[in-house]
Amino acid sequence: MRDENLAYIVDNYLEFEEVKRLTRLSDDELNKLIEEKLIPSPSYVINSEITISSPLNDQHTLTVSRRYFAKNIVDLIEKNNKESYEELKKGFKENLLLHLKNHQNKAFAYGNLFDENGEIDSEKAENALEEEWNYYCKGVYGICTLNNDENAIIEKEIVIKRILDFIANKSSSQTVEEQNYLKALNDELNKSTSLFAPYQRELSSRGKYLDKLLKEFSLDDLIKKY
Repeated sequence: MRDENLAYIVDNYLEFEEVKRLTRLSDDELNKLIEEKLIPSPSYVINSEITISSPLNDQHTLTVSRRYFAKNIVDLIEKNNKESYEELKKGFKENLLLHLKNHQNKAFAYGNLFDENGEIDSEKAENALEEEWNYYCKGVYGICTLNNDENAIIEKEIVIKRILDFIANKSSSQTVEEQNYLKALNDELNKSTSLFAPYQRELSSRGKYLDKLLKEFSLDDLIKKY
């Protein structure tokens, strides 16, 4: 029986050797793309200690490291290896900002970057976008979003902030309206956000906020299973 964490990662991510096979890149070529931040770093690294023994009463131990990437890594390699770091970073930030500006619930994102006239605070926006770029390069959004792209990042940011707002303002009586609103939030989160590996679930945004809310509102059947 496979460990549930290993099963989740192996089933939902591409291992380094598989990425090489699909892209026909060498170790050095793929590592260079990662080092130059032209593609995100692996989202998970699995280190396995292997012990070899024989009837000769001897033993040898080695560690095998396997790196796992979000499944859109192949598309990113095909798209990004023709661009410079500066071009990619600029395009990433522009796409994030475009998705944010066009979102009907944009006021929830990043502590609200917009003033009363709907104008964006450039300094706040740049700080938020820079932080998101760094998370993206580290492989974080390969862990917590389904599509590992700018649209998913904005969708996740906004729905999590809406869930936090719901937690802060919900009544103690658990009205039908609140239950229906929670169901809608659940649907929205599921469109953009992953399940996380089982060992991460409890401390993830999904586990800390949504799963607990669904239990609180007796909507346990809506909690996403593996």
